[in-house]
This record gives sequence, C-alpha cells and structure tokens, in this order.
Amino acid sequence: MKLERLFLTAAVAAAISFQLAAQQPNPGYHTVACFKLKPDSSAAFHKFETDDLAKVAQGRVDDGELTSYYLLRSVFPQGESAQCDYLVVAFFPQMPHAFGAEQLQAAIRKAGLSLTPDDYFKHRDALLKLISVSVFQNQTFAGAAKKGDYFQVNYMRVANDNFSDYLALEKNVWKPFAEALIKDGKEDAWSVNVLAMPSGSDLPYQVVTVDAYPGMDAVFQDDPQFLERFKKVHPEREFGTTIERFEKLRTQARVELYALEELITAH
Repeated sequence: MKLERLFLTAAVAAAISFQLAAQQPNPGYHTVACFKLKPDSSAAFHKFETDDLAKVAQGRVDDGELTSYYLLRSVFPQGESAQCDYLVVAFFPQMPHAFGAEQLQAAIRKAGLSLTPDDYFKHRDALLKLISVSVFQNQTFAGAAKKGDYFQVNYMRVANDNFSDYLALEKNVWKPFAEALIKDGKEDAWSVNVLAMPSGSDLPYQVVTVDAYPGMDAVFQDDPQFLERFKKVHPEREFGTTIERFEKLRTQARVELYALEELITAH
C-alpha cells in the first residue's frame, strides 16, 4: 500500500482558502525561500551554513522574531532541472515582515558574529541564487519534525469552490489518520499550508501538504497495515469511496522530497 500512500497523502490532505483561514484564530505563517546552489559552491555553502546562516537564524529565533527555522536539501528532483537545491523555511508567529538590514544586524549581534549585514548578503549571494520567496499560512499539523527527517512535499491545485470540502476532509479524515501514523512511528509530522503570497488565478498550486518521515526507508517502504490502520481510525468509512471523493476535489501538481538538514528552535 506504499504507492497508494504516496499519492493519497496529496489526495486526502485537505486545503482551505486564505479567505476562510482568515476567519480562524491566527495559526502563524511561514516563508519559503527557494535557492539554487551556484556551481562548485557546495563545500563553501556548508561552511557558510554552519558558521553564519544557522547562527543568524538562532539569533532571530531567540529574539522571538521567528518561532523556528528549517534548512531543507532537495533529494528529488536534483540537477540543473531542479528548481530549488535548498529551501529555507522561517516560521513567524504573525504575518511576516520584510527582513532588512536592521533586523539582520540585531540577529548578527545576538549570534555574536563579527560581520555586517552587507557582508552576510554578499557571502550568501556568492554561493546561492535566490529563485523565489513565498508566504504560507499554517493551517493544521500533527507531530513534530526532527533533524534528519525526509519531507514529502505535495503541491496541490484546488478550485475555490472546493476549499470548504477540503477543510471538512482535513479535519475529519486525514488528520486523525496522520496522528495514527505518527503514533505508530510511520511518520514524525504532517501539516497543511495554504499559499498566501503570491496569489492569483493562474498559480500552479494553492496548497502544500507535508509528511515528515523518520528516514529514507520510511518514505518508500510498504505499509502492510495501511488499510487496517485506516479502518481502525475510520470504521464508518469505505476506503475506496472515500478516496474517490478526494480525487474529485484536487489536482496534484507535483511531489518533491527534501531532507531536513537544519532545525532551529528557541534555546
């Protein structure tokens, strides 16, 4: 049932619109910055990440500007055709603000580093090319990711008329099942995130769901108890009929796999 799980994660994980989300208590936001590694920069980037990037991120977290920080390395796809080699994910308690020299200087001071904001950006830009930055509103989650986890990232396109149905499925179907998977050690975490910016009708996706697995084997290993676990969580639901309903409400744009190389939270 592993192949089904890879596709059903995207099919069942529900989405809600940014307008609907605004009616709920603020669950926080996160930004996702997509970076492409410049040629022959891998070793220098890892030194920069250890010496500067992670320390600045820790300073931002310790100051309360961020609640947590992830550095994700692309596993699939890879190579020149991959849009992103790394994702930098920064979680905010409120709507994110522009990260300028003043905020960076405060984080550098907190980290105890002897460099200027200009030095920091020049060093980063010599190693990485910034491709894009997106803002997401966190909708719901289960569990907690751990350093070394593998993130299956599911990008989904959802019509506006379907968002309310996805919200119901999110709460009533997939989240309880994700909690069961986490309890049984099949996953470490799961979340649903709605794209806030950029916005518009021509976007390739509006929702991203994430499954965090404790290792590469857990991503692809078959789960022989998949159906039994689903039936235990939802004894009133017929599996095939339930999945058919989900498949009518979404279009899966793509699935990518990332490794969580750095995880920073408050001390």
